[in-house]
Amino acid sequence: MAESPEFQQRVARIEEMVRKLESSADPSLRTTARELVQSLMELHAEGLGRIMESIVAEGEPGLRLVDRLGQDPLVGSLLVLYNLHPDDFETRVNRGLDKARMALRKQGATLQVIMIGQETVRVKITGSNGQDLQSLVRDALYETAPDASEVVVEGGQKAQDGFVPLESLLAVAAAETRP
Repeated sequence: MAESPEFQQRVARIEEMVRKLESSADPSLRTTARELVQSLMELHAEGLGRIMESIVAEGEPGLRLVDRLGQDPLVGSLLVLYNLHPDDFETRVNRGLDKARMALRKQGATLQVIMIGQETVRVKITGSNGQDLQSLVRDALYETAPDASEVVVEGGQKAQDGFVPLESLLAVAAAETRP
């Protein structure tokens, strides 16, 4: 997700605080911290759920707004987190795959879906091994389906060149024939 530097700093700070709490020697503190976060998430889920219900109650304009909110990378991720996203997992994965396909096409590669399952995606990149294209596909999928627990991407890695220069073969042969 391409967010502002301030957003990225906030995420990094949250991750740092979580690591500190998880590494605390005090099990009571770790338990209290988890309960605090869980309680806040439940409160947020209830509030966001009510907001979404109010928006949907407005009819067609509300439904268009819900769709637009689901398309926003940050808001869409929050809606997924609270199980409120208007699109199901497969729809969101296909949106990410479409985005990845456009980028891969520019690299002379194609993307084939092998399987989309419950929180799992398996795809194969063909046609180009000039760059590491796997991360491009993963980024596109995690942007639209951050709840994917497993993304397996076959192919799309820079091919290891099996070419061995003649000079190195001759050098090895010469070294083997020396007394």
